[in-house]
Amino acid sequence: MESSLLLSLKTLLAPYTAPWWVAGGWAVDAQVGRVTRQHDDADVLVLQRDLHLVAATFPDVYAEVPGTGERLAWDGVTMLDPGPQALGLKVDLSDGISKVQLLIALTDGDEWVYHRGRRNIRRSLGSIGRTTVDGVPYLTPEIVLLFKSRGLREKDTADFIVLEPLLSYDERHWLRERIRGWRPEHPWLHLFTPAASE
Repeated sequence: MESSLLLSLKTLLAPYTAPWWVAGGWAVDAQVGRVTRQHDDADVLVLQRDLHLVAATFPDVYAEVPGTGERLAWDGVTMLDPGPQALGLKVDLSDGISKVQLLIALTDGDEWVYHRGRRNIRRSLGSIGRTTVDGVPYLTPEIVLLFKSRGLREKDTADFIVLEPLLSYDERHWLRERIRGWRPEHPWLHLFTPAASE
C-alpha cells in the first residue's frame, strides 16, 4: 500500500522537471511497501548539476548543513558540495512531515558518482532508482544502504536489517564489497545472510 507521504512528495515535486529520487528511510519504506518506523523528515536526492532548477522551482529553498540544520548563504546558482551541504524545504506534508531535505548527488556524464572516498563508486543514472506502483521514484536499496553504512546510527542499522533480506544476490554482493573496501571491520558485514557473505 502506497504511503500517503510518498504520494505527497510526488505532488510536491511535480513541477520540478529534473530527475529526483526518494532517499533515506522513506526509500526503505518504498521498497518494503509499508512504513517501517517513525520519520522526522523526508530525504530526496537531486543532482548537483540541476541545483539551478531546484532554486527556480522552489523559491523558498535554502542551503544547510545536514544533521545540524545550520543555514548557509546560497545564491541559488553556486554549486554546493554533496555531503557537507544540502538543501532544505519547509513543507506541510502528510504523516507529520514538515521538512524535506534535498541531498545532492554528483554526476559524471550519465553516471551517478558516490561523493565519498576516491569517488570511484559509480553507476549509470538509469540504474540507481526504482519506481513505486504509483510512480514515485526512489533509490535502489543497495544504494540507500551504502549511504547509511557511513552513519551507523541505530536507525541506519534497523533499516539495514529490514532491507538486507530483500536484496538480490548481486545487490548484496555489490553492497558488501563496497562496505568492505573502505571498512573491513564494519559491523554490518557480520549481518549479511550467510549465502551472500561466504
